[in-house]
Amino acid sequence: MKQKGGFIIIREIVTYDIHSKDNPKVLTSKTRKVRDFSAEETVECIRDLNDTLDELIRNEGNKRGAIGLSATQIGVDLAISAVTLGDQRYILINPVLVEENGKQRLFRIGCFSLYEYRAMVRYNDDIVIAYYDPEGNRQKLALKGDQSCVVQHEMDHLVGDLLFERLEHKEKDLFVPREAMYKDGTVPIENHGEIFESLRSKGFTKVVSPEEWYSSLFNDYTDYRSYVDKIGNENAYLLDTVRRYTPGKGRIIEAGNGTSALSVALSREGYEVLYCGTDGDMLELAKRINEQNGTSVSYKQSDIYRLPYEDEHADTVFSYEVLETLSDAELASALEEGLRVANVYVFMVPTIAIIANTLKGNEHLRSVDEWIAFIERESHQIKEYKEFDNGGYVIFVIS
Repeated sequence: MKQKGGFIIIREIVTYDIHSKDNPKVLTSKTRKVRDFSAEETVECIRDLNDTLDELIRNEGNKRGAIGLSATQIGVDLAISAVTLGDQRYILINPVLVEENGKQRLFRIGCFSLYEYRAMVRYNDDIVIAYYDPEGNRQKLALKGDQSCVVQHEMDHLVGDLLFERLEHKEKDLFVPREAMYKDGTVPIENHGEIFESLRSKGFTKVVSPEEWYSSLFNDYTDYRSYVDKIGNENAYLLDTVRRYTPGKGRIIEAGNGTSALSVALSREGYEVLYCGTDGDMLELAKRINEQNGTSVSYKQSDIYRLPYEDEHADTVFSYEVLETLSDAELASALEEGLRVANVYVFMVPTIAIIANTLKGNEHLRSVDEWIAFIERESHQIKEYKEFDNGGYVIFVIS
């Protein structure tokens, strides 16, 4: 961490409580423009933003390659933001939008001042901003994609706009991601997108295991046979695709980390199905679902980029909402490993266009074109692909 003035100053993040009418005004007020770049309050604000953002990155990481913090979030009403884009830190003083291509798209974004929530918001996809650096020099910066989104979000902070200002559908576009719901074993069993109806006071249940969570989800009366039917019906095209690439009643491997419902559905039909996952608790739940359905899925605990099978062991390998959670290096290994043990790899992933509130929060979301570019860069052949939900999901078949 770089130090200025010899001391590291980490400031407490100012937060907004959606259930309170008494929130800090600094978050919803327009900031003052910086006039004197050498003024003590300006220098201190820049120092504190840098130090606090460094600490946030150390604790939270920077998976998207773009992360930022604005002066209002540390309680200062100056038009200053600090952003890390790739490996570069920028201090944006009095930033303004000077160019945009007119094309907007939905981004999934979080905010340190609304920490437990995520939101789907529209921002310009391709922009140019003008700003002053800490020495008072006027600069310009061209931005695209996630970097464009993060910078526009920080600029919103400087005029007192929180995520609410850009929501299209408040009942679903601001939501609690699932990793927050699992914290301390407490999860809501109702639609967790409806946060404006005070989720803190109703609709929660205490669970102690994945099995109890699924039991609560089904309101304690839906058995695991019905659950497999439900998941199979919701993913009928994925199952049809796996069938088309598996001759006869051949051998299928699911590289997953969930309940294995799709593997159970295929096993019901007479396919030989092998399932691999890393999460021990989920694996035990998956085995119980298999037993209750009277099917014969074979289970192994294994990373999906180190499958415990010989070359060409199966006709088809498939994954369902798994590959998007891997880093680029892990994803490259997973694709290579899947095609080592099977003739084709069928997988379904969410894209950057997803508007559902069911994401876990650890996804590396790409556009369809970015998925295609990644697959081709790894020298794999795309046999077919199909988009669903207005491009929110895509199924690929590669070899």
